[in-house]
Amino acid sequence: MHFLKHYIKKLALLSSINAVDVDLNRKQVVNITYLLSSVVGVISGLVFLSYGWLIESSVHFLGAAVSTTGYFLSIKGYAGSARLLFPFACSTYVTVCSFKFYGTDSHFSWLLIVLSAYSVTGFRVDRGKAQLLVCFFSLLAFAFIQLFAPKTTEYVSIDGRLLIALATFVASASMIVLIAGVVVTKLRKLNEHLRYLAEVDDLTKVYNRRKVLAEAVNVFADAIMTNQRCSFAILDLDHFKRINDQYGHDIGDQVLQRCAEIMSNNIRRHDWVGRYGGEEFVFILPNTRAEEAKSLMESVRIQISDMTIFLRDTDERIHVTTSVGVAEIQDDTVRYEQILARADKALYMAKDAGRNRVMLDFDGAR
Repeated sequence: MHFLKHYIKKLALLSSINAVDVDLNRKQVVNITYLLSSVVGVISGLVFLSYGWLIESSVHFLGAAVSTTGYFLSIKGYAGSARLLFPFACSTYVTVCSFKFYGTDSHFSWLLIVLSAYSVTGFRVDRGKAQLLVCFFSLLAFAFIQLFAPKTTEYVSIDGRLLIALATFVASASMIVLIAGVVVTKLRKLNEHLRYLAEVDDLTKVYNRRKVLAEAVNVFADAIMTNQRCSFAILDLDHFKRINDQYGHDIGDQVLQRCAEIMSNNIRRHDWVGRYGGEEFVFILPNTRAEEAKSLMESVRIQISDMTIFLRDTDERIHVTTSVGVAEIQDDTVRYEQILARADKALYMAKDAGRNRVMLDFDGAR
């Protein structure tokens, strides 16, 4: 039992090992179809065994064994072989059962419809010939069964044929739904990952310029419509080029990451912070007056200045300071870029005043 649990767990983890690996999606589809086929074969074998038909039940157990073998091949890394084995094994199994046990009136041959969904999701897009081959082979097997298989056999009664038809429908629907569920889940995760790549700065893990400016537009529009205040802030790491030149870009990247972490930990739930470019970061602060924004940015500035980065294999330490400019929406503001421009102006005022400080855009007029 522990042995089986190990492989079933590996199947369940396929979707979470790598959320965007489409090949893992195909492996999961192959594994699910093999497992469900094994279940169908085992149940059918047990039914025949209960009537004492040993030879007949062995055929179904053999089909379940082939499906289980295919599943283990996939798990062990022979995904290509396992992927090709299933359609032919399934077609052979359905054909033999239809001729020998169930007949066409049981509609058991409709289980072959699963191969259509399997061909689309189990193979790469560039394997179009393999997809067509699977569909053609399943269609050929279906036509062969309908033309030459007996309508009924001695093994099934009228009620039995109805039961087999219902079971075939349930099995086919279950496989198709599960396969579609795997694909939809994978596409959803892929879309989430692509959105993450499009919106988040890879180095600092805060939002990138495009995303944070898009939110600036939204916050500005809400402030105009609701007659509320909002503030923007631009933060710049002081003498960051000197850090890169003296210690290397690896240390510079570490400084950016540590500073971004402090920024992310200090903003409120409805605030936004993003990398504006290089060593500059922009803060979008909805429903916030200038003095409140200045207080928030002062807290960020102090925590960054208190931060210490130790160089590897030495006792040398790096201390980082920041300059911040803050601006608030005004009654005559018509575009969000005007607030950013005033925040940028305040940033240069902070630099001219000696750096390592936070300034409002109107502080210089006082």
